[in-house]
Amino acid sequence: MYKRIKTKKLGRTMAHRKALIKNQIRSLVHSGSIKTSTAKAKVVKGELESLMHKVKNAKDGDLNLRRELQVILGDKELVKKFVEFSKKENSKVVVRKIGFREGDNSEVSQIVIDGLKVKKVKKVEKKKDDVEEEKEVESKKLERKNLLNVGSKKSVSKKVGAVNKERAKSRSGL
Repeated sequence: MYKRIKTKKLGRTMAHRKALIKNQIRSLVHSGSIKTSTAKAKVVKGELESLMHKVKNAKDGDLNLRRELQVILGDKELVKKFVEFSKKENSKVVVRKIGFREGDNSEVSQIVIDGLKVKKVKKVEKKKDDVEEEKEVESKKLERKNLLNVGSKKSVSKKVGAVNKERAKSRSGL
């Protein structure tokens, strides 16, 4: 019996579970929001709030805390960003239920860090000239491929044997 044990196991071993939570936290701090199953979202929210609470209660320049965050977040810039965000008064983590996943119908939630500023990556639009050049290059590759395939074609004759449609004679075939 598991009495007074509050750990959500998530159907994983301990090492796999810790790695999953670290990766979820890392991507959450990096991007500002992630989509995952509701069970994972609740676990990640608890872990992230615990880290935020540690940062709020720590003294400025606490080296031990920074090293702990470095292990979890893996990047000095993310640690800096997380510490600045956690010091604010209105910093919080929100879990919003989105719907159900297509494949296994499990409930999907979105975890959002409210107030975290994230740099959005701008998509670079290609000019018409670049697109036309890419199409020309692709068509030339296809022409070369077709030229190479023309000389290598060999006629292969396949003999189709008679298919035995008799039932198996063993008991397992009945």
